Amino acid sequence: MYEFLRRDAKVAVSYRLQFFFQIASVLSVSITFFFLSFMLRQVEGGIRSLEGYGGRYFGFVLIGIAFSSYLDAALRMFAQAVRQAQMTGTLEAMLATRTPVGAVVAGSALYTLAFTTARAALFLGFGSLLLEHQRLHWEAWPGAALVLGLTVAATLALGVFSAGFIVWFKQGDPVTGAIAGLSWLLSGILYPKEIFPAGVQRLADLLPMTHTLKAMRLALLTGADVSAFSGSLVFLAAFAGVGIPLSLAWFRFAVGRARRAGSLASY
Repeated sequence: MYEFLRRDAKVAVSYRLQFFFQIASVLSVSITFFFLSFMLRQVEGGIRSLEGYGGRYFGFVLIGIAFSSYLDAALRMFAQAVRQAQMTGTLEAMLATRTPVGAVVAGSALYTLAFTTARAALFLGFGSLLLEHQRLHWEAWPGAALVLGLTVAATLALGVFSAGFIVWFKQGDPVTGAIAGLSWLLSGILYPKEIFPAGVQRLADLLPMTHTLKAMRLALLTGADVSAFSGSLVFLAAFAGVGIPLSLAWFRFAVGRARRAGSLASY
């Protein structure tokens, strides 16, 4: 695991300018939504769906942007890692060793998860300096950490499933675009999901990111304890408990099929 992390970190840091702009973009996005929230100052008090999260749009969207990055990272990191390994000729070499497939999959995610966590922490830290008439409840970190752990597990299941399509079909990945699009549309990343009709809200409740954002907002914006978002924790745990074994089984199946077809090294 350490060698996977060290390899990917060395590659990322070697592109210094790109690495710098990845960090700088956090500040840019924070400031952009801070000024956007100015347009809503006169009306945000009348938006009932914001009242349960402190009543301020900037705090609401700050949590949404910070933790939606885990979904984006999970959906793409495995597929990108597999695709890069195919094109550089290292995928077949790694899978030919005695290293379990699960370890290869997990190792490919370590750096991206570490960087995403650091990026989210920087985003929240800088954004908290811009919050007015509201604060982040850092004392609620145990509940937030539990939500984060379950979120990572749930979204990793989606990412591994997506990577299986890359191993099998090389290019076609129907999962990433569909899940990411539905999550950005329905999960309440930029606006409350309560603005949708009841039927659409029930559809949104099937997405892990909906429960992540609800729980994180209650914890960090209102200081609520775990009991206030226990339903979201149960959903994320169930999703991860079912999704991870299924996605690993699908990935192993795709790898086995590619081995038999002799196409692991092709792209």
